[in-house]
Order: sequence, then structure tokens, then C-alpha cells
Amino acid sequence: MPDESAPAVTGIVLAGGRSSHMGRDKASLALDGRTLLQRTVDALAQVAQEIVVVRAPVRALPSLQCALPLHEVEDAVEGEGPLLGIAAGLRAASAPVALIVGCDMPFLRPALLRLLAARAAAGARFVLPSYDGRPQPLCSALRRDALAVVDAHIAAGDRAILAIAQDIDAALVLPEQWAVADPDGRSFQNVNTPEEFEAARARLAGSGDRR
Repeated sequence: MPDESAPAVTGIVLAGGRSSHMGRDKASLALDGRTLLQRTVDALAQVAQEIVVVRAPVRALPSLQCALPLHEVEDAVEGEGPLLGIAAGLRAASAPVALIVGCDMPFLRPALLRLLAARAAAGARFVLPSYDGRPQPLCSALRRDALAVVDAHIAAGDRAILAIAQDIDAALVLPEQWAVADPDGRSFQNVNTPEEFEAARARLAGSGDRR
């Protein structure tokens, strides 16, 4: 359960993608007896006070177990990219800070999520960790009051998540700043292809990581 002294947080899981590179629904794939979506929700539930899962229209999600309030909302349009899913999630969020993650990140570290949420609670409206030399918008923290900026970009036809960073107070978290929470950067390992899924399965078996 989340630390009661921590900032109020909504965990937003983006599960509306088409999984075209995987060839089947990523959210339903199981690692160590839990779906990728369930593993993501479990990590967020250690930090957040509620969970919002954004799915594609008319697409069922795998069953989920969560002791927190759990809301399912739909992307406005299927296949238009994660920015629309972020907007849908922010509209459903009740907390001032949202953690934004993809549904295909089986090794999310709650300590890293807490670090990102704390930076957002301290004032940064968009908190982006840098991994492998690139910002990671699908493992980030975004304040709910940034929704108007997100909506403006969508209305202008912009679908690039990082474009909103130009219009709000964004903070980049460098590896030396987040390494204390996730020393090997496992949180950023996602699963987009069958090969990446097999690599994640092998890594899980080799490490004994049952998070």
C-alpha cells in the first residue's frame, strides 16, 4: 500500500495500443503467472491511491485484482497514439499528480515511481526520467493541471508526447539522480515484440525477481 505521507497520486496505465509488433494483445501476456497489465497495476498500487487503465474502444482488458479504486476508461480514438490516452487518464484522475506508464513494463520499481511523483508534487508539471540518452514519457509523472496543454496539442493535431514538454515546466531526471531507486534501470525495460517478451521471461527466471 502507498505511504500515507507521500503525495496523492493517480496511476495511469496506457493499455490502448494495437500491439502490432507483438502480434497479440500485450496486456494479456503472462510473466510468472501475472499478466503484464497486472504486474504494472501491482507496481503502481504501491505508490498511488487510485488506478486508471486506459483501453482501446470496444476492447476488453484481462481481469485485474487491485485493492485500490480501479477505473477503466476508453481512448477517444483507437490507434491515435498515447497522447490521447494520457488525456483520457488525466480526465479520470482525482489526484493532482499522475504517474503515466505503459502496460508493457513488467519490471517497474515502486521506488522509482515514488521519486518521479515526489518531483511532480514539488512543482514540476512533467517529470521525465532519462534512460539510454532519451526521455521516457511512458514512465513519467504529469500533473493533472497540465490537461489543458495536452488537450491543446491534441486539438492542433499534435500526437507527440514530448511536444507538451515545451509548453509546461518539465524536469528531466538524469540516471545519476534516479539510480538510487532503480540501479540497473529495469523499470524502463518494455515488451513490444515476441523477442523482447522472451528476453523478459529469461531475465525474470535468471534474477528471481518476483515483484
